[in-house]
Amino acid sequence: MTMNIRLLSRAFLMKCKPAKLAAASGAAGMMYFSCYRYSTTQQEDQSRSNSINDSCSFPLNKVTFPSLQYNTTAVCEPIETEEQRFQRMLSYHRERIGQYRKEWEYRADGNATTATKTPSRSWPDNVPSNDDLPSMLEDMKYCSRSPNSRSDKEEYCHRLNFRVASALLLQYDEESQKKGMDILRRLAETGYSDAMAYYGICLNEGRAGLDPNAEAAVSWWQLSMDRYLHPQSVYELAVAKYTGEGVSEDEVEAVRLFALAAEQDHPAAAYMLGDCMLDGIGVEMDRGAALVWLVRASELGHRGARSRVMAVLEKKDGEDYGDFTDASRQTFVEHTLFSADKDGHIIQRTATIRKKIGGDIGGGPSNPTELHRRRTIVGKSRNT
Repeated sequence: MTMNIRLLSRAFLMKCKPAKLAAASGAAGMMYFSCYRYSTTQQEDQSRSNSINDSCSFPLNKVTFPSLQYNTTAVCEPIETEEQRFQRMLSYHRERIGQYRKEWEYRADGNATTATKTPSRSWPDNVPSNDDLPSMLEDMKYCSRSPNSRSDKEEYCHRLNFRVASALLLQYDEESQKKGMDILRRLAETGYSDAMAYYGICLNEGRAGLDPNAEAAVSWWQLSMDRYLHPQSVYELAVAKYTGEGVSEDEVEAVRLFALAAEQDHPAAAYMLGDCMLDGIGVEMDRGAALVWLVRASELGHRGARSRVMAVLEKKDGEDYGDFTDASRQTFVEHTLFSADKDGHIIQRTATIRKKIGGDIGGGPSNPTELHRRRTIVGKSRNT
């Protein structure tokens, strides 16, 4: 089933008065309307549009997040609360739970929440096997000097070098890893976008015997994003800002970047965007929109998102999940948190567990338990 994210995110305002926009946590470019509702079909869009008061029929303004379109003519009392929207989206997706089980091979009675035909994979996902590596190494020696007249010769050679480097970096011996890292570094320096993203990942993790260097990793991801809007680089930069690794922690910017990569159908970014919206981290809590993105991540093959969607859809009212809101054991009941924004102002927002376990109030250092949860969620999002 293919979800139309733009349709599901379209906003409708039902009563007229002058438009008023409110920025989330003071972040420029992240504007939200106080009155909107999600629609699920084009027919539903039309029926709702017809019900709008005639005095609200002047031309629409558009604001993007980052490219999801929110259309409005006025701001008014909300036609639905966040809870009502969430319940409506739950109803919509619960009607499709059988289809989801079939398509995602979900087994309610299985030991795991999800089964898939393909094994878990991570990026890069086109790494050659050890059996293919010797012939590819030989091909790489003559690729750039070959007299062949392929129109995509440079791209072919870059792609070949990248795949060889990826395979070498997964070998157990340090000599092969260093060779792979050297190939990858030289390729990144030519401006090959995949190599720039992966070289940043290797620097961040300290591959091939190097010490981890998160700051250098961030610089490569930033460069790759600025030049190419490379989805993996955008996602990795979002993770860095989400956890504060190699760069100042900025939840609002992290969510913006997750959305930017999710719009390019990056599965892990769609999962993280849904997770942030579900918890209200870096963005106003909107569980209806969160469910849309988690379903989208599921359709893109993200197994963790599939488990999360099923846990949300199968939550039973009155059932005790301890400190959590559903069986996914990821969203905490307690949400209120006081922290400082990037200008140092104390703000109250929704978050995870810092309030429950204590910790610093008023923008002190990040609570280790909350940070651990963040890293856990990010870790789960990297593999699909």
